[in-house]
Amino acid sequence: MARRRTPQQALEGWLAAPGPAALLAACRELRSVLLPAECVVCGAPDESLCTGCALAVRHATLRPFDASSGAAMLPPADPRSGTGKAFGPPAEEPAETVPLPVIASGRYAGGLARVLLACKNHGHTDLAGILAEAMARALHEAVRASGHPGPLAVIPVPGSFHSRTRRGYDPLQLILAKVGLRGLLPAGTGIRRVLKYRTGTGLVTRGRGAQKSLGAGARRRNVHGTMTAGPPGTLQGISVLLADDVLTTGATLAEAARALRAAGAHVAAGAVIAAVRAPAPGVGNSTGSPPRPACEITCGSTAHEQRPRSEGE
Repeated sequence: MARRRTPQQALEGWLAAPGPAALLAACRELRSVLLPAECVVCGAPDESLCTGCALAVRHATLRPFDASSGAAMLPPADPRSGTGKAFGPPAEEPAETVPLPVIASGRYAGGLARVLLACKNHGHTDLAGILAEAMARALHEAVRASGHPGPLAVIPVPGSFHSRTRRGYDPLQLILAKVGLRGLLPAGTGIRRVLKYRTGTGLVTRGRGAQKSLGAGARRRNVHGTMTAGPPGTLQGISVLLADDVLTTGATLAEAARALRAAGAHVAAGAVIAAVRAPAPGVGNSTGSPPRPACEITCGSTAHEQRPRSEGE
């Protein structure tokens, strides 16, 4: 029996459909006349993302890579995962703990960082399309890296209640809806929304900014136990790919993997649009403002500097 969608999921699916998307595009054209728009990356007039910056963002996401080594809080890979090798039982005496493979389409920097921020925090849902392309690349590479031979369910990390209320939509759900409607999902995969935050715990009640102000270990403690994917055994026999927008420390993906494994799922790998570069030894903050993108040289003006949101926001 088909799963019933929530009103919010139905709205996000509707917004991603070709007809409503064309209507929204027309509305944006009208808005650009009445309220002139500017490129979220370089500030060029008339559109949310100019042609030059769009090309730069696509170029920055053409070569997905394994970002797991830069996220210290990621959980160990599932023993059943291939982690790039032939799928099968793990070695009897593994030499070292291998983190869950998480594939990123690009680095959280420059134009890609600004496009993500604009889509997440400034109402630029029109940028979901270019981010969907990047997410699709990460998903395809994650399937390959997982080494899993069978079908995989793509499980998005849920947004917190506070962030959904503040924005009025869930950016990750909107982006994944675009991936599905454009036929960009890897063969043998489908999107399932089974993760949610427990009522009255964790990020649901700890307020905006609490997570991003914490160190790596405190972040993991802050989110631990806040998610659920259902009672034990609910997902027995199901293999999944975790999906999120940005990988920072890996604390949020670790909690999502814990909840899925508690419900019986096999977590094969993860996929994100962008990964924050791990700080160099002795550098305290890896989440500062993204550097000025090279495309500003050709587009003419400087974008506003903005700080990235933490995972889970």
